Amino acid sequence: MNLLQLVIKQMRQRALSTCLTLMSVMLGVALAVVIMLIRRESAALFGQTDYGYDILIGAKASPLQLVLNTVYQIDRSPGNIPYSVYRQLMTSPQFRPAVRMAIPTAVGDSYQGNRIIGTIPQLFGMNEDGTAPLPKERVMEYRPGRRYELAAGKVFHGKKFEAVIGAGIPRLTGLKLGDKFKATHGMPKPGEVPDIHDQQWTVVGILKPTKTAADRVLYIPLPTFYSLTEHEDALRAQAAIRQGIDPSRTASSKPSADEHDGKSYTLNADGTINLKMPEDQWALSAILVRSRSPFFAQQMMYVINNRPEAAAVNPASVMREFFQTFLQPTTQAWGAVAYLVNFVAIVAILVSIYNSVSARMRDIAILRALGATRARILTTICLEAGLIGLLGALLGIVLGHALGALASNYLQQTIGESLRWWVVAPEEWLYLLGVTAVAVLAGLVPAFKAYRSPVADNLVAV
Repeated sequence: MNLLQLVIKQMRQRALSTCLTLMSVMLGVALAVVIMLIRRESAALFGQTDYGYDILIGAKASPLQLVLNTVYQIDRSPGNIPYSVYRQLMTSPQFRPAVRMAIPTAVGDSYQGNRIIGTIPQLFGMNEDGTAPLPKERVMEYRPGRRYELAAGKVFHGKKFEAVIGAGIPRLTGLKLGDKFKATHGMPKPGEVPDIHDQQWTVVGILKPTKTAADRVLYIPLPTFYSLTEHEDALRAQAAIRQGIDPSRTASSKPSADEHDGKSYTLNADGTINLKMPEDQWALSAILVRSRSPFFAQQMMYVINNRPEAAAVNPASVMREFFQTFLQPTTQAWGAVAYLVNFVAIVAILVSIYNSVSARMRDIAILRALGATRARILTTICLEAGLIGLLGALLGIVLGHALGALASNYLQQTIGESLRWWVVAPEEWLYLLGVTAVAVLAGLVPAFKAYRSPVADNLVAV
């Protein structure tokens, strides 16, 4: 019988004790692996620097809130900015030379808990009526080199009640090409009666998966977003406040129901709409901007931030600061807990094998009497400890990545982002080797007990 067979036989004889010790090592390593995975992937998700745009323009509020709301579709919108800011970016001699492209967005409604965003067809690389592709240099990218692509259908017309939905929306809501849906005002809480708008949008396109928050978003043309009566009332009030006018006084200037026909728009024969609300009353939640160079980006952010109507931030800088300030210290604290759990697991190996050696002193003495050297006995015990540590660590890595897969699925469902849970980082293999080495060292304590034990004393019948 060779050394490995002898060790495995000894482990089988103490199956319950071996399994419990393996489990303690496995749980400790799994916890450590999950923390490593979260720390690594949270840096990739929330500390990322690879956005397809380098400026976000929104209300003067928390930069983090603006980025989380615009990029990850979580948290509340920090407020609105005048549509004129977007017009200035596109036409003003001060900004136009610095802007490669700018995409306006407006939020405020939802469908079955999934956010609806008003935007323009240019977000998907198409012209205003959604029929002709734009030049490559004018197509917005959500990541460098990655653009929105259609899996089915077409891009919506910029002035029709049409919609393009993210790849996850069919699964989340059951919507498919040709289906119609109505928007719910805001994001109703569970148990709250939803306020559903009268207008209907037709799904004309479904995006390919992006593995981002865009997969759970419904995109509609910006003018149709403004066509909702509740939005019109709110935008009129906001415009009055910006002009220093009491919003209640604007009610008298609002078109009557007869003049208005009960709607804030007229519908043309081809399905396009004409808004009755003037453009100077429009508002946006955010503008995604890709500048022509980092110098231009810094210059634009400085100018906009020194104006009263809006704020400009670099999303990469904001999320890097967020990760370094909040997520990184938290994962370091979790890492300390994981190391403590693994220390307890190694102590469990030591205690288990020490008790095993104490119970097998007579067997060890018999092996010695049959010719086994002290070195062989020491090696056998250390090998047993190392094998328990190695198997426990391997099982821990498997369990850790299985938990990572569950976490990835949860994040995909909630914020539209996923983890690369299947990637085994080099640090995990180093950790496995470390656990195995420490387990071998833990086995030295009972091994030396057996090494120094007199053979004659242990051969005496009990």
